[in-house]
Amino acid sequence: MSAARSSGSSDVAGGCGDLLGDGGYLLPMRLATFNILHGRSIQDGVVDLDRLAAAVRTLDADILALQEVDRDQPRSHLADLTAVAAEAMGAVAHRFAAALSGTPGATWMAASEDDLPGVASYGIALLSRYPADSWQVLRLPRIPTPVPLYLRTPAR
Repeated sequence: MSAARSSGSSDVAGGCGDLLGDGGYLLPMRLATFNILHGRSIQDGVVDLDRLAAAVRTLDADILALQEVDRDQPRSHLADLTAVAAEAMGAVAHRFAAALSGTPGATWMAASEDDLPGVASYGIALLSRYPADSWQVLRLPRIPTPVPLYLRTPAR
């Protein structure tokens, strides 16, 4: 999006900003998505919260979407991984949305509408260095078929 420029105005951030009608600038924003594998490293399979925080800092994202996020799970040291990532990136707003409640291998069940801290859960999160006016979680209907769905290999 561009607005008309008055003579003598200049771009900011190396030519990436557009002057807005109110005199402000539209600056570049870094968006990232990160499947954090409940905090587990793909190198050694260890959940290390400091290493997760360092990886989030390396992304230097303004808006960060996380997948496979644990909260209060024994396998990830009962940590709130959304809070760990939010602190690491300097987020001023963040929201966790549980997809499953319970502990893996024991009591997985679909998460309810209520987002209850203190209940072991697994889901997604959105974090932002910019304030959020509101959050909306849209829960999709259940898939009518059991998953995983295994298909036969086609005959050759």
